[in-house]
Amino acid sequence: MIAVDAMGGDFAPRAIVQGSYQAANRGIPILLFGDSVHIKSILLELSQKDGKSLDSLPITIEHTTQIIGMEAEPGRAVLQAKDSSLVRAVQAVADGTAHAIVSAGNSGAALVAGTLILERVPGVLRPAIGDFLPTKSGSVFVMDLGANTDCKPEYLEQFALMGHAYVSMIKAIARPRIALLSNGHEPYKGSLAVKQTYDLLRKSKLNFVGNIEPRELFDDLTDVIVCDGFVGNVMLKTMQGTAKTLISWIDTERSQSWLYTIGLLLSKGLFRGIKNKMDYAKKGGALLLGVKKPLIVAHGSSNAVAIEHAIVFAHKAVQERVIERFNAQLASLLPAQDTFVGAQRLDSHQIQQ
Repeated sequence: MIAVDAMGGDFAPRAIVQGSYQAANRGIPILLFGDSVHIKSILLELSQKDGKSLDSLPITIEHTTQIIGMEAEPGRAVLQAKDSSLVRAVQAVADGTAHAIVSAGNSGAALVAGTLILERVPGVLRPAIGDFLPTKSGSVFVMDLGANTDCKPEYLEQFALMGHAYVSMIKAIARPRIALLSNGHEPYKGSLAVKQTYDLLRKSKLNFVGNIEPRELFDDLTDVIVCDGFVGNVMLKTMQGTAKTLISWIDTERSQSWLYTIGLLLSKGLFRGIKNKMDYAKKGGALLLGVKKPLIVAHGSSNAVAIEHAIVFAHKAVQERVIERFNAQLASLLPAQDTFVGAQRLDSHQIQQ
């Protein structure tokens, strides 16, 4: 059973409900949280269009009375909006009613809710969003993609540990290469936090290969890239914007010549493959790592296809016990829990909204 925050996201609830409907058609049980009247209206419209009975699909609706908006301050919103679709969905996973949650809403609020309700793995200072991004010949795992905007060096060091544990588990690489995102290869380059993190990683037992520059992200020089959530989120959105602009430029050039149009038609399969690699909707969402149960953060502008794929990803993560296996591996790498006494307080102003 996958809990879905039906009211979170730029195109909620329609895109979220439609994506959930499509995932339910694949046989994945869905528990939708939000305005039950609105949700049921959308589901009935979709099922009637397909000539199906809504009762035949594995979808359950839980009515909620509050919504956490994209602009809401995360910590306060989670504490004050306890009947929101996000908080209720996370609580359902904590209670065992559902096995994972998908939300395209306020990512900062998702982080706070996940941290407070699902709870952190003992010893984890800050949960973070991690995901694989495509490279020239494979992929690279990036931590953090948007959960923590301001990070101490100790947080970035833990992101490196998380990246090591996740890539070791998913790709079966014994000693994945770890790189720190900076504006130069030299140890003295970067912000104060980046320079201090460089020293921590250099002294660690991880396979630290040094700094990596943004222009080298796609060059397969490393298996894990470490950065704070502000840099990671800006980088991700810049990549998405660049890809969108490139496609627009190609379309503009095509329209100016029938020869270009013919050439593009002949290369249709090639461009389809490239577009699929760049399309965030194909993946749908990324895991929040460092909490005890699966929480998938989807892009705020997710369409129905992206939500469907996020739910499929969540379902697969549950089936393969990804979070349980990851947490066990991470726990073996973390220092003794009392090392972090006094550093465990969650500061909501540090969280990316």
